[in-house]
Amino acid sequence: MIENKVGMKLEEIPAGEFMMGSPDSDPAAKENEKPQHRVRITTPFLMGIHEVTVAQFRRFVEESGYQTDAEEQGGCYGIDLGTGLIEVKPEYTWYCTGAPPEAFKQLDDYPVACVSWNDAQAFCQWLSGKEGKPYRLPTEAEWEYACRGGTTTRYYSGDDEESLKDSANVADASLKEQWPSIGWAAEWNDGHPFSSPVGKFKPNAFGLHDMHGNAGEWCSDWYDPEYYAHSPTDDPKGPAAGKLTDISDLVPGAPPRVFRVIRGGVWCDPLPGCRSADRSTQLRHPGSSAADVGFRVVTSL
Repeated sequence: MIENKVGMKLEEIPAGEFMMGSPDSDPAAKENEKPQHRVRITTPFLMGIHEVTVAQFRRFVEESGYQTDAEEQGGCYGIDLGTGLIEVKPEYTWYCTGAPPEAFKQLDDYPVACVSWNDAQAFCQWLSGKEGKPYRLPTEAEWEYACRGGTTTRYYSGDDEESLKDSANVADASLKEQWPSIGWAAEWNDGHPFSSPVGKFKPNAFGLHDMHGNAGEWCSDWYDPEYYAHSPTDDPKGPAAGKLTDISDLVPGAPPRVFRVIRGGVWCDPLPGCRSADRSTQLRHPGSSAADVGFRVVTSL
């Protein structure tokens, strides 16, 4: 493990190969996770052991004067516990991601959320200047390889959904107490209905925390649901451009949009949505943000 100049801890992720995506035998697998295919990560890299925190993002904002897309565009997607509705409100930003504010106040050691892909890119540019070396978002292949940590199971903790109990902040009984209308909560109670401090749950074999829950994580790639069918084997970086994707089945009336990839389960996800191979938890265009989406960074050795 190393610690950079701004106090971020990173672990070395070794070069190697793995089977990316889901096998046909997984009943929860989506078509955009197929075909399962061999991928080689040819060069080791460093990855943050935690998602970027509120404190780290605040330092970036204070030093750069940056305003997030949500602040400029009138808010991000968040939950109003009074109504149970998920919607965009001007008061939902990276420092308060839902209503009432006391429930969603973002503490320093929480993963920053309500940040867009554009915001994450701006953070990486600032961090690169501070460190004197390039920092960036991981590719989708790097992310899944790092998440698996050498495993071939549905989760790095195993195939059993119960294995997530100590490994991930997901939708559970604590969330259902606060948001009774959800119908997919796990039976256990981890004491964190919404975001939790980074590093509270067990890491994987590479020493990475919160890969299966807490906040979803932006990757560098454009999203193409059919990319796996023609992905290169070595160090795939995603399609050269985004593909118009129809999400009307997820959001009625939504027009086709071009998206960036988001990976990893979140604090309000059902358990199948937290699988290492899952690609369907979030679909968002680069300027969009939500109360359950953040990011982590990578850099070269």
